[in-house]
Amino acid sequence: MYIIVFKITGLKKYSKKEIKPMKKTITIVLLAIIYSAAYAGFPVGRGKYLIVPSYNLYTAKGYWDKDGTYFDYSNNGRFTSHYFGVYGGIGIGDKLDLIGNINYTMQSLRETNRIQSNGSLGDATVGLQYLLNSFDYYKFLTVTGSLIVPLYTNTTGKEPFTGFQQVGGEIKMSLASTNRERLKNTYYDLTGGLRQYFSQEGPTQLFLDALFGIPLNDKNKITFSMNGVKSSSSLTVFNPNNLSLNRSFSYFRLGTGFGTKISQNNQIFFNIFSDVIGRNTGRGSGGSIQLVAKL
Repeated sequence: MYIIVFKITGLKKYSKKEIKPMKKTITIVLLAIIYSAAYAGFPVGRGKYLIVPSYNLYTAKGYWDKDGTYFDYSNNGRFTSHYFGVYGGIGIGDKLDLIGNINYTMQSLRETNRIQSNGSLGDATVGLQYLLNSFDYYKFLTVTGSLIVPLYTNTTGKEPFTGFQQVGGEIKMSLASTNRERLKNTYYDLTGGLRQYFSQEGPTQLFLDALFGIPLNDKNKITFSMNGVKSSSSLTVFNPNNLSLNRSFSYFRLGTGFGTKISQNNQIFFNIFSDVIGRNTGRGSGGSIQLVAKL
């Protein structure tokens, strides 16, 4: 990945002819970073559109209990989730973006002579992302607030459940950057936040996501990621056969991926991941594919 940069070392007056190339240079830097880290914490840009369709496969042959002890599902059972999502962003200002996500999820639990399955729309999100600081166009600090709206109804007998079936809110802060000196042209994105579901039982969730990317050349890159969630609720009952119903849990996950540019404005990413530790949650692994399109 090659990035064109400029640096102002002192005060200087610029003519209109000089300012125009500067704006073009800034745009090149932004686009290079955005395509490197998919749709992480980087701004979309005024008048720009970002669309990211994705597919995620997750399978678990067992689960961790409240003490972190692992158990296999009985009768060689397996929990499987297929997630089809579309993330979108619209640059409504130089620092402000409208973002949102909608998805369809299919889940199943298979055991000997027993199959439970359920498919429906999931939790939709809509929110605003604001750029707090651009740090010389290499580091981007953003804050995002989103509303979570369930587009489904949980029905007894139609399990596993899709989610909590509750309206919620989320606020998160992200620091995304491309390195200029050490580990030149590598990039990272750090995101931490709070998610609250509006009910007596909650839950309240703290989450942390980290991604590090290494460009191999102008076209290809590899990434390494880690994700952690801690969910707290007054409702501590754990049902391993209906994982989306559980409100008190935690997990830590590691992943790696490969991305390649398929055209000037489009990239595709392939990722694999695995759960490392957890409590009151499934222990599984999976993979995903994402197409990042900038319009």
